[in-house]
Amino acid sequence: MSYRGECFVVSPSTVDTNAIRNRLSVASIGRYGPIVGLVGLYVAFTLLNEQFLTVQNQLNVLQQVSIVGIMAIGVTFPILCAEIDLSIAQVLEVVGVTIATIAVGARFFEGQSVPVALAVLVGLGLGAAFGAVSGYVTARFGVPSFMTTLAMLFLADGLGLIVSGNRPIIGLPSSLTAVGGATVFGLPSLVLVFLSLLILSQVILSYTKFGLYIYAIGGDRQSAERMGINVMAVRLGTLVISAVFAGIAGLVTLGRLGSAVPTMGAGLLLPPIAAVILGGANLFGGSGNMIGTLVGVLILGVLQNGLNLIGVGPSGQLVAQGIVLMLAVLANVVGQN
Repeated sequence: MSYRGECFVVSPSTVDTNAIRNRLSVASIGRYGPIVGLVGLYVAFTLLNEQFLTVQNQLNVLQQVSIVGIMAIGVTFPILCAEIDLSIAQVLEVVGVTIATIAVGARFFEGQSVPVALAVLVGLGLGAAFGAVSGYVTARFGVPSFMTTLAMLFLADGLGLIVSGNRPIIGLPSSLTAVGGATVFGLPSLVLVFLSLLILSQVILSYTKFGLYIYAIGGDRQSAERMGINVMAVRLGTLVISAVFAGIAGLVTLGRLGSAVPTMGAGLLLPPIAAVILGGANLFGGSGNMIGTLVGVLILGVLQNGLNLIGVGPSGQLVAQGIVLMLAVLANVVGQN
């Protein structure tokens, strides 16, 4: 850079250097890091094990991640809106056991079984009610969603034990288990449900006012209010969506297990949230999308599947997942500064 009179003249070499620096900034790396990481995992495990890239194993990966994936899609909505939902695993449980109990006529409904479609509607309605309560308290009274959904976690957990009597519900109708346990054109129905919900959710985010409002509120809530957006309704809506998706995950889990178990949500709280963060969504709201969530879900699934194929035990898999998540969170936070 040279000085001529009162003007600074920037030399071409300086411009090129700045362009390269901008291109290689932390934010850019954070934006493309998840995809690069997923491709890197595929390359590494393909070289380490010849069975990894087979069609059957890839179907196994999709089937293994679908339940976590459905929950991750749902929880993406509140995260984009700068909220969080800690009740998803317990909502999965209570919706699953409620649907099963009503459908077979067990416990409080002894001898009073109802059509499967009605049982599903009642179960998903219950899930929506959990999301509506936590969403209303959060949006109306300003209680952090961390606390309201934590309260729903305990409430749903206890209600699930009451409904099921802390016992498995067996003898489920085939029409109920088919939702998550059948095969359609060679593809597991569980995977088809996951991918369908993923596409639908991305359409909502990209092509509806509701999706636009989510990003606006997550980016700057006060500005969104000044623009006339009904912030309370949108915040409440994201938590209802998260709860309904958790309920759908409970529904497909019935087909995956063939029964309803009161503890079937054990260990499923953190992986969906981790997948959203691994996919590059902003921890503080305002940026992210369903494609990123899919990438995050696949990173978790591929990592677990690949390590399992090369003989790494569960403890080693947990260590690897922890390291990957720490790096993702670091890139996420630094990339926003």
